[in-house]
Order: sequence, then C-alpha cells, then structure tokens
Amino acid sequence: MHHISSLDDGKAQSLVFTFPGELRMDGGLDGPEPDFLKWMEAALFADVGIAADEAAWDKNPAKMRDAWRLFHVAIEATSNLLDLYKYNPRLFQKIARKLSFLPCLMSWHPDAERFNRQLLEFAQLGQQSMYGELQRNARHIIRQSWPVRYAYAIITTIDLTLDTYGEDLPVWAEIYGYGIKHPIPLSEYDMAIKKLGWDEEKKRLELPKYEGRYRVLPVWTRELEKLRRPFNADHVLDYWRTGKEMLLEEMPEFHLRPEWESYHRRHYKTGSKTGAVQHAIFRDILAALQTIGSAKPRRSPGKTRSKLN
Repeated sequence: MHHISSLDDGKAQSLVFTFPGELRMDGGLDGPEPDFLKWMEAALFADVGIAADEAAWDKNPAKMRDAWRLFHVAIEATSNLLDLYKYNPRLFQKIARKLSFLPCLMSWHPDAERFNRQLLEFAQLGQQSMYGELQRNARHIIRQSWPVRYAYAIITTIDLTLDTYGEDLPVWAEIYGYGIKHPIPLSEYDMAIKKLGWDEEKKRLELPKYEGRYRVLPVWTRELEKLRRPFNADHVLDYWRTGKEMLLEEMPEFHLRPEWESYHRRHYKTGSKTGAVQHAIFRDILAALQTIGSAKPRRSPGKTRSKLN
C-alpha cells in the first residue's frame, strides 16, 4: 500500500508531535542506554532542573517549595559526590572508609541496585570508622550480650590508650610509677577555672568538687609492653590477659554488677564464690574476643610497644 506523506518535503512544521521526533535514539532519556552512569548523568540533570523549577515556582505552596528545595539540594549534592567517585575514586574511598553512611541515589532503573551494591563494596564503608571492630561484626550493632560489650570495651580502651598516649607511657611510668596516687593541688584547677572565665560564685560552688582528686597510671598499662597488635585472632589472648588486669584493677567488684546477676544463679563445682563467678565471666569474655577476632585479617608478626626503660 502506497501513501503520500504531507511531511516529506523538509519544510513541514507539524501542529502536533511527530513519530520521528519521539523515536528516541540511543542515549536519550526514553531510549536504550546500556551504560548506567551515562543514563544517570542525563536523568540527574533533568531531575535537578525539575526540582529547582518547582522550588522556585511561586504558585506552589510554601511547604511544597521547601520540600522541592530539599530534594534539589540532596540530589545535586549526591550527584556531585558521584562525580568524585567517577573522577577520583581513591579519594572517595579514603573518606568513605571513615564513615557509616554513604549517600546514594535509589532509582527505578533496573541497573540501579547493581550499581549501588558495587558502589558500597568499593567504598569499603566504615572500615576505619569510629565503630572500629564493631563494624566487622555487623550483627553486634543490633544486639550485644554483656560478654560481647565487655570485649569491645577492652579492645577500645587498649587501642585508644596506645594510639593516643603510646609515646607518653614510658615517660609517665618513670614520673608517676604504676598505681601510685599523685594528689592534684586545687591551684591547678583554680588556674584552669580562671581561663574559663568563671565568676566567683560559680567558682565557689564548683571548685570544692575537685578536692581530693589525684593522677594515677593504672598498673594494667604495664601489660601493654608485651601486647601484640593489631587486634586479630592471633592476638586475642594478649588483649584478654590485659583486659582481665584492667577489670580487676578498675572494677574489682565487676561481677556484682546487675548485668552479671544470672551468673550467680549458675551451679559451680565450688559454689557461687567470687572466683568461680569471675572465672565464668572471663571465660565468656574470651569467647567473645575470639568471635570478634575471627573477623579480623591476620597480620604477622604482631607489633608490640617498645619496652619501658
């Protein structure tokens, strides 16, 4: 069947949309685009523009404009973040490793889930975050038994002490010794208070609270001389032994705390004596450390702190 077109002389201007005009070529918003990043770049450009226009349109209610403005800011910022991923991926990863959240763009596009999963894996999110060992055992974020909580507290206390004061410990050991109380004169606090600009009335009320305070280098820090790092399956016993000394020195009656109440109702061969209860708790803390340590990569040989002089 032969048809004559009214639009085939190249001069026609149709009063309606035309089929050739709507037949999308590759790379158009409605056309096929196998490269998700290219599709996302075009779609983001459109979304940012739409959100900006809606946020500025004065016929929209104020709350609606504010909502569009939030979408505009969030989409634009995340788009810029993805530019960092595309053009400087190592810097993107370096920063993401210290954080717990990764801004990303969810989409109805069938390839969006794969892309976001790949982005998350590449980012190595949280590997150096403030949560430390916790992020390697993600189930512990939801629920932690008391042995697990104590285990994390032991790891954190040891690592923070060494990372923050590692170079000072030998000097402090010479100056203060271990476990020796050194009274802090009120004059030290008085000088600090003056720098804070407290008035006389506040000074009169607060200064007595500092009376009787003292400095002390805990005895358990002596164990840090031979402790191997970093924490992993090979070094669990080092952390456990140091942790035992830490608990017995800083919380000698820890086994009487409410969280260990059920341990006193257990049946022990020697009865529910202090030693039996503490031993059971320490055994479970060791098991928790082993679980946490098993998620850590092994590195040999372990690094120890230089011996105190």
